Amino acid sequence: MNSNRLAFGTAWVRFLLAACGIWLIPMLYPPMTAHRWVFIAYAGVAIVEQFLIWRDIGGPWRPFLGGILDMALLTFIVQRIGSSRTVIVALYFVACIVNSLVVTPRMGVLISSIGAAMYTAVVVMEVRGTLPFAPDGPLWLQSKGPEPLEGFLQAFLVTTLLMFGTALVATLVRKIHQRETQLVVANERLAELSRQDPLTKLWNRRHILSHIEQGLAWLNRGRPMAVVMIDLDQFKRVNDIQGHLEGDRVLQSIGKALQRSTREVDVAGRYGGDEFVVVLSDTNQEEGRVAGNRFVTAIREVGMKFDPANPVTASAGLSIARPGDTVATVLKRADDFAYSAKSKGGNRLCG
Repeated sequence: MNSNRLAFGTAWVRFLLAACGIWLIPMLYPPMTAHRWVFIAYAGVAIVEQFLIWRDIGGPWRPFLGGILDMALLTFIVQRIGSSRTVIVALYFVACIVNSLVVTPRMGVLISSIGAAMYTAVVVMEVRGTLPFAPDGPLWLQSKGPEPLEGFLQAFLVTTLLMFGTALVATLVRKIHQRETQLVVANERLAELSRQDPLTKLWNRRHILSHIEQGLAWLNRGRPMAVVMIDLDQFKRVNDIQGHLEGDRVLQSIGKALQRSTREVDVAGRYGGDEFVVVLSDTNQEEGRVAGNRFVTAIREVGMKFDPANPVTASAGLSIARPGDTVATVLKRADDFAYSAKSKGGNRLCG
């Protein structure tokens, strides 16, 4: 739910209410013409509120104060035209719902409580004769104010509706927000899983290719990129002799070793089977060799832990991206260097 969009909508509702107060209400109740300035001021406040929302000024107190203003204006209207005998009282309920959409649940309850208190105070003062009843309403309505029981029931009904409406809207808004949060988290998780290798928890081939493509775009802006292709040595022997479960554990350990050996800006991923690729951002030839040798050493240490006599090692190839390269040419060059390293006995970096 877009809170700014709702806030803009609320401000426009206020502007429309002000327009009704300027033209429609005086048509229905001619004496209210003398109070047009109140609605003009209210319209001005709505315009100012639009500006504050646009500039993101006021924080959570802006919609709260706007809600209090709504209740004050409605109380003024119903007091002038007949508090307990006009359908305009229903606008309290509408204002309560609209404001509950843009404030916190506590603020919504507070706005409704203040609105109910304002209305109740007007009814009590009218019953006691402190305030004139419907001074701008029809003559037949001005003849007699509300009876104590009538005023009590009307105030009780308005208070109940406001509290119930606020609680209902607050509950619905909270549930919608929870659903939206859950949906965002689920989508982010799905997006991550679609780019992650399930066994090693490294990035998968799809994400690696996408990152290399992005790095080639940055290459034209003077940011070098290096790609290290890693092909494991002696790994087939692990699967054949010790089984695929042991082979999986070796791959998982190598994945963790690569994560520890890379920077946050680098991307380490499983390219497929026993091949890994590390994309090194902002890395030149010399820095790439240092990083590549670090990966070869880290993988050998993992292999030594599993089988000191015949450890899994790595043949690595380093490719420095060049102008005019494509994803395929960068990877082909790295793969050729990795093949060269393997032909020389493995456990080394070429390139």
